[in-house]
Order: sequence, then C-alpha cells, then structure tokens
Amino acid sequence: MRKHLTPSTFIAIAALFIALGGTSYAVSKLPSNSVGSKQIKKNAVNSKKVKDKSLLAKDFKPGQLPSGAKGATGATGPAGATGVTGAVGAAGSALAFAYVEDTGTVNVPEEKAKGITSAMVARPATGIYCFELSAVGPVKNVSAIAEPNYGNLAESDKFASAQVIEDDDFGFGCPNDSDAVVVTRDISTGNALNWFFYVTFN
Repeated sequence: MRKHLTPSTFIAIAALFIALGGTSYAVSKLPSNSVGSKQIKKNAVNSKKVKDKSLLAKDFKPGQLPSGAKGATGATGPAGATGVTGAVGAAGSALAFAYVEDTGTVNVPEEKAKGITSAMVARPATGIYCFELSAVGPVKNVSAIAEPNYGNLAESDKFASAQVIEDDDFGFGCPNDSDAVVVTRDISTGNALNWFFYVTFN
C-alpha cells in the first residue's frame, strides 16, 4: 500500500531543511573578532595564506632575519676642536738639580737645571766634578745618574757616584769651598772618565 505525503509531513520536512540551512549559514558567517589564536590549529597558517610583503621585521624573532651585507666605510669626519691646555704641574720638590754635559768643557743647560749653573761646577781632573752650593743652601743628600749612550749599547756601561760635604776638597783636588762631588767611571775598566750625568740635591 503506497503512502502519499500529507501536507503536514511536507511542512515538517521543509522546516527541517530550513533549519539545517539556517545553521549552516550561521556557521559560515562568524561575528567580527570571534577567532583568536586558540581557534587556529597548529600549522594551519602557511606561506600561501600570508599576503606577500605584508609582514614587517618586527613580526619576526631576533636572529630570524639574515643580516645584510656590510656597507662601505663612511667618509672621515672633520677633525675635532683642540682640547683645553692642561694646567702646569707643580714644581718638583728637589732643592736643586742639573744635567751636566761634558764635551771638553763642562756645561749646565739652563733649561735642564734648577738652582745650578755652569759657574758652580769645576772639573779639576778626569771624571771629577766639584759643586759649590752656597747659593743653594744647606744640602744633605745628593744622587747622580750617568747618561746612557742610546746610540751605542757597548758604551752604556758608565756610572756616577756622589758625595756631600760642606767646604771640602774630597781628596780629588776640588776647590776647598766645594760642597759636593760627582765622580763618573767606566764600569768595565773602573777608570774615571769625563761623561754626561744627572745630579739632584736635597
């Protein structure tokens, strides 16, 4: 026995299709801002789904983008302004000092001395330098250093010794009013010789 669709059955079937179609429509039309990172599956977004040139450098982690080639060296900048001249240092504490030259004649360069002049130095014998220091004042200590021969290492074997005694000839034939003596010698031979030296008095 064949059954025919009754109006009520037809209406029920039509209502079912409308309901299903409406649900499908609702799913395909999502509300704005309703999809976030939780709704996107892992690896769902790939290169094909990203618009070319739409990402910025800040969208990538540090180190993900390769560094560009090193650029050419820039031009040298202009010279800076001249710095302020430093303050002059305080005078040394030495009572007197001198650089004594001996080129056949004893000489004390003014720019390399304090309180000592050539007139205050006598050389009565080879390698004997006597100092008259009454203009300097009482002197308690003296030190002397022979000048190295920077151009000839073999000749840098000289030394100087010194002594202070007020108004003495030091046994070397110094004038009796001498107050200090410097003796310069060759270390290899022990003999006295005329040489350049530095001397400091305190």
